[in-house]
Amino acid sequence: MNTSGNRDALLSERILDSMRDGVIAIDLNGRVITFNEAAGTILLKNPADVIGQPFAAEFMADERYDDFNEVVLRAVYEAEVVHSTDVKLYTGKSHRDLRVSSSFLTHIGEDGARERFGVVVVFSDITDGRKRQKLQRLFGEYVDPRIVEQILSRGEQESSSRQDMTISFVDMRDYTGWSERLDADALTDVLNRFLTAVTKPIGEGGGITDKYIGDAAMAYWGPPFVEAGTHATDGCRAALGQIAAVDTLRGELIAEGIPSAERFDAVVGVATGDVLAGDIGPPSSRNFTVIGNAVNLAARLQDLAKIYGERIIASHETRSRAGDEFAFRELDQITVRGSHRPVRIHALTGRSSELSDKDATLAHRYEDALAHLYEGAFEPAKAAFGALAGAYPDDKATQLMFARATFLAEQPPPTWDGVWRGDAEGLALSP
Repeated sequence: MNTSGNRDALLSERILDSMRDGVIAIDLNGRVITFNEAAGTILLKNPADVIGQPFAAEFMADERYDDFNEVVLRAVYEAEVVHSTDVKLYTGKSHRDLRVSSSFLTHIGEDGARERFGVVVVFSDITDGRKRQKLQRLFGEYVDPRIVEQILSRGEQESSSRQDMTISFVDMRDYTGWSERLDADALTDVLNRFLTAVTKPIGEGGGITDKYIGDAAMAYWGPPFVEAGTHATDGCRAALGQIAAVDTLRGELIAEGIPSAERFDAVVGVATGDVLAGDIGPPSSRNFTVIGNAVNLAARLQDLAKIYGERIIASHETRSRAGDEFAFRELDQITVRGSHRPVRIHALTGRSSELSDKDATLAHRYEDALAHLYEGAFEPAKAAFGALAGAYPDDKATQLMFARATFLAEQPPPTWDGVWRGDAEGLALSP
């Protein structure tokens, strides 16, 4: 009894069954002599049913294996070695991507010459790798790889779907002025450093940097990238992180002697709501992105931040969901450009635990004055905003609302629902 030979055979069998790659060995008569567990898992076959059977009988009649069969037959019948050929294995409406390699099985014959007695086919399932490549192409090279992994773990979304998300736009202030003050190389350097600085807090909070638009960046948070109940909080944290990063960059630019660096700043708009999320665009240039009212509102809030003199403006929905971690001040109730729907807008001023007494007093008194304005009590609103404007002369929103209340007190509209429907910066009401 050859116990050594049995032991070697058993060891070889165990090694084959422990492999993640599928292994099939076929003799020159087309009979399967090796078929390991991984091969069975990948090809949806029971190894015990396949070993000893003709390969053709097991696989040739099933069209799912057409591409795979072509590689195997070429290896068996042609005098060549096939390496790393990619094929598809179709299973119903989906498919697996396989990478298949083959080589000859040989032994030393009685005459001492090496003789061929079969072929071995080794193959691996590379479906997940293909998905990663597709996702990386969809999201672009700037996406945090952790996001791609998270998407893969939850399952790739092939079609667009309605999602509840938080969207943000961040924009460098006075880009036109910077483009006039700096030469092309210096401007490019400042812009790249700015976009790098404001992108990092997005990824740290699980967000997706959707696109760069000149000197602005768009991002979003929501399922399946972050938990459904946290995306407003995540978006607000990222906005504060972006402003902190801009403050740090400003200090660096000042230290480097960049002209007017002390005026370097950014504004952020954040909105929460229903969007269409998915792989959107023509077949030749699809992108995973989001579209919808919340996206448009976030872009408008970014523009309004400059008008109200705030660094971050958030929608009412964002404030409602963000929680007590953050300090807000309600600014106004308006209609934004391109929409007739009234929205309440809020300044995100920082974290509640870090709010100064001065800023807390400003927020409280401002919102009291705003309540008078909403109610159509224009004289009390004028008086309240006037007193506040004297106490906080550098607060642009207060100065704007004092002018608004004065205008309304002098020219009361025939009807008033508390919504300003004119130009936010001007004093003319739309009809």
